[in-house]
Amino acid sequence: MGASGSAPSVDQTPSALQMRMRILEISPVFSDLNDGLLRAVARRMRAVALAARDTLRLGGAGGDIVVFLASGQVEESVTDATGKVLLTRRPAPGDLVILPAPRTGDRYVTNIYGLTDAVLLTLDRDGMLEGLGSEVEKVALMLDKLWEQELSAAAAAEAQSASRTAAPIVAVFSAKGGAGTTTLAINTTAALARKYPRQVLLIDLAAPFGHAALFADLIATGSVASATKASEVDFESVLRGNIVNHKTGMGVLPGTLRPEEVDTLTGERVGRVLDVVVAWQKLIVVDLGTSLAEAALAVIERAECLVIVVPPEIAAMTDARRSIAIFRDIMNVPDHRMELVLNQRSPHPPLDRAAVESILGRKMSVVVGFDDSRPEDSTLAGGLVLQHDPNSAVSRGASDIARAILTSLKLDG
Repeated sequence: MGASGSAPSVDQTPSALQMRMRILEISPVFSDLNDGLLRAVARRMRAVALAARDTLRLGGAGGDIVVFLASGQVEESVTDATGKVLLTRRPAPGDLVILPAPRTGDRYVTNIYGLTDAVLLTLDRDGMLEGLGSEVEKVALMLDKLWEQELSAAAAAEAQSASRTAAPIVAVFSAKGGAGTTTLAINTTAALARKYPRQVLLIDLAAPFGHAALFADLIATGSVASATKASEVDFESVLRGNIVNHKTGMGVLPGTLRPEEVDTLTGERVGRVLDVVVAWQKLIVVDLGTSLAEAALAVIERAECLVIVVPPEIAAMTDARRSIAIFRDIMNVPDHRMELVLNQRSPHPPLDRAAVESILGRKMSVVVGFDDSRPEDSTLAGGLVLQHDPNSAVSRGASDIARAILTSLKLDG
């Protein structure tokens, strides 16, 4: 490929620039840039035609570093130095094709094969420098992070290929928002991944704003909602490609990337996703947030363990009691499948453990102590509290919840 730099693209018409800006706006890497920077980058993108059955081979050194699929169908594969295929993708039009970071040298090669006649939009280093100015470092770091996620995805796929048993499903729910459900769900999943590296998946169905990927400092590139739009033949590969993998060994699959997609998460579609992912993993953890919508009910019906997070607050007691009654009396979830977690989000809660257990008529499986601002501080520092402060109250609580889950599922041997 030739350099883009400041040389004019073949097509600089307003409609072409608007299309390129739209592609940049929906990209997880460029979406936060202002319109001026997006327009500057769009002007430096170069259109490259890829004929059907032709292959574009891209090494880690030199050449274009950002490639988008503008139209047509292609298959992307990443191989190592020996030629072994590490992963394959079939990006949709508008998707970013992840290329090896320059510092990896020639250890990895990306091949883009034209399934049909296709058009790619490329941007080289000079074009990024000229178009982004002071923002180039931020974008470069995100591109490096995406590449690291791709390598983790390849390692996870290899680890999961050895196990083909149906994974049990663990649902995490709270009747009250702000109870710390997502914080506990993602740190607990990371704790479980210590026992089963690259074989534990967290599905974020906390609608309409799921924050699991954000808390884990991951860049979400796809979701359950976007995977359900794929064709039948591509569904599994797209779904696997939408999982982002964390350095702790867990995978994260967002339910949606935008709030308006929440209506697409029907019980049938979520069930279809579960049917597929249980064959890839050892454990599936689903963060339901406070939702009891159709998708959440489909998960709870299949869950072999239901973790209910309860804050020690008077207003939460009625909702917790009603939720437990729904699970037990209407959905027929047996008591031994429910694990109650008391999460003390304030230094002086109005109710103590004894009071909460008395009101709910159930014993707490785990009590998570007040942890001040450590979870939020860890997120701002770019990671999980389990990584940054293993001895904190939330870290110890997440480890205790993980042990309770393993015991409930008889996986603690």
